Amino acid sequence: MRHWGVYMAALVVAGCSGPTPTSGMRRSASLSASVQSGLVPPVVFNTQMRSELEFPACASESQGHAQIKILEDGTIEAAVTINNKGGESVRFGHIHHLPPGQASGPIIWWLTTPVGVNLKLTEEHIDLQHEGVFVANPHFATAELALAELLSDPSSFYVNFHSDVCPGGFARGFLP
Repeated sequence: MRHWGVYMAALVVAGCSGPTPTSGMRRSASLSASVQSGLVPPVVFNTQMRSELEFPACASESQGHAQIKILEDGTIEAAVTINNKGGESVRFGHIHHLPPGQASGPIIWWLTTPVGVNLKLTEEHIDLQHEGVFVANPHFATAELALAELLSDPSSFYVNFHSDVCPGGFARGFLP
């Protein structure tokens, strides 16, 4: 019975308070919406990058791990760790699309910047974090089309890192 009285008192206080300004409600609603959108979990893909998955084959001792995170707004974030056992000069990395029946595919997103620049990374342990940069191509005219395909068929995409020793790629990993 005591809890019922507290409940009634809360209703009376709420009913006696003045009207809430509508502008405050709008701000509160948009703040709530922005907080809510930040709570939507990203789509995350993890892949192990290995030389034996490369085509054409290239003998490399280096390998790595890539985590590709797709945020609600379509932004692609990549976190890559490379164990550069062979001491290769790492040039750059990408996400490629593999068309059916092909051994290699076109670059869809650059995972290193500046785009097109040889990074010449030779450390034994390399950590990279980057936002993917879309590359328009004959397969996908827009980032939205590429993203739709990535989300519907992630296994047709792979992460690939290139080096001076293996210009076509020394470590490849398919998205699950």
